[in-house]
Amino acid sequence: MKPKSNAPMENSIPKKIKSPDHVRLNKFLSNAGICSRREADENIKMGLVQVNGKVVTEMGYQVGPKDDVKYDGSRIQKVPPVYVLLNKPKGFVATAHGNVTKKSVQELIRTASKIQLPPIGAMGRPMTGLLLFTNDEALHKKLSHSNSIPMVYQVILDQNVTKEMIAQLKEGQLVFEKHVKISSISHLDGKSKNEIGIEVHSLGPGVLIKLFEAVGLKVVQLDRVTFGGLTKKDLPRGTWRKLSIKEVGFLKMLP
Repeated sequence: MKPKSNAPMENSIPKKIKSPDHVRLNKFLSNAGICSRREADENIKMGLVQVNGKVVTEMGYQVGPKDDVKYDGSRIQKVPPVYVLLNKPKGFVATAHGNVTKKSVQELIRTASKIQLPPIGAMGRPMTGLLLFTNDEALHKKLSHSNSIPMVYQVILDQNVTKEMIAQLKEGQLVFEKHVKISSISHLDGKSKNEIGIEVHSLGPGVLIKLFEAVGLKVVQLDRVTFGGLTKKDLPRGTWRKLSIKEVGFLKMLP
């Protein structure tokens, strides 16, 4: 009869050593806003998640800060997405590619996030109005390339706008080798004939200035008052606010 050993029995399955900066893959997906943890488990089982280029189907798999995680082919950001709406004043410039400039709009939203938030589209110093910022790569790309975002501008021009000019703007002109047009134009109540309100789809300030020039008009002032359903209500010039979950959801549903 063999003597009993006091040594503990070894477990046939080695325990995973947990690191404080690692989290379960399903929690990582949930924290990123992709889906719930339960849904994440199903997505992992179906092979929709990759870590560092390899498909992971193991339940309980842990990922760390340096891991590259993709869901359905798209990279998941390691920081929560932030959505900021600014009512831009004159004198500041927004560049779509994030170039370093004097009096950048980034100065105005410095306290909104610890990370850099790129603007959606460019806006020169004289232009004012709504400007959206986000680090949500998927939404940024979608809105930057969309042709369907409804926008409303108030415009002051160097001369009165005639019926003939309105017809030309609605018909459309060639700008930057593309045919662009204004959906609707109306004179503003109580204002002079050189002040108008226009509705367009996915036309930035730079394109609009060239469009007006094509029919003999020079823009004196251009103010974007709505962007994809977002308005300047309770947002004074030079101030910003974060979007609500409902507003973000609406933007994601835009075609």
